[in-house]
Amino acid sequence: MRSKILIALLLVAVLVLTGCRHRNEPVADPAQEPQGEIAAKPSAGEPQPGEEPEEPLLPMMETSLSDYPLSTPTDDILVLVNKTHPVTRDYVADDLVTVEHCDQSVGNKDTKKMRKVAADAIEELIAGAKEDGFDIVMRTGYRSYDYQDYLFSSYAANYGEAEANTYSARPGQSEHQTGWCCDVGRPGYGLTSFDGTKEADWIAENCWKYGFILRYPADKTDITGYIYESWHIRYVGKDAAQYIYENGLTLEEYLGILD
Repeated sequence: MRSKILIALLLVAVLVLTGCRHRNEPVADPAQEPQGEIAAKPSAGEPQPGEEPEEPLLPMMETSLSDYPLSTPTDDILVLVNKTHPVTRDYVADDLVTVEHCDQSVGNKDTKKMRKVAADAIEELIAGAKEDGFDIVMRTGYRSYDYQDYLFSSYAANYGEAEANTYSARPGQSEHQTGWCCDVGRPGYGLTSFDGTKEADWIAENCWKYGFILRYPADKTDITGYIYESWHIRYVGKDAAQYIYENGLTLEEYLGILD
């Protein structure tokens, strides 16, 4: 009987001690973050496992295709002007300024102009080339509808209309009329002599840093409609230029307008 009483007392003591220990332990806070590896969470904006990262937001053309043919200037630096998207005779940008470092022996006073943003960028490009040891000038920038008509007619008369259309734009189909592009070259040298030069290589590798793209690459004739021109560069802004350069695109491909 005494042994049973002792066993019962021992069991009571064990239960009392166990209950005290549980009461003294901290209660888990459901709002508290767990520690260790399971506590790690992706930061806001980071892709979750299995999710694709978001595509970067790139500048795109805002001008609607229904606006073609354009008869008034547009501030859209990505406006597409080519053989299938022309502009009319009276399309003239209202912020054309003269580029200081241009070839005085080429064209006329108007062809030495570009739109203000592009003119500032080409001056920066020329300065950057100078720092790297290359002497580059802007040859022709803006061309009016009538001036382009004169050029194309001259080429067509001498070489035939079909051949002329592989390297010279018909009036209204030239980017030069927008004021966003220009031909570059070496002082005192002809246009086609730019091909294969170190200056041409520098332009191809570096013009994107200043917001320009090589508009007519050698392997994209079927898309642009024109043969390779190492001297013809187009201002599109630095973000678009970098993306186009890094992905080997034309402006048509970048905009997704291939018709």
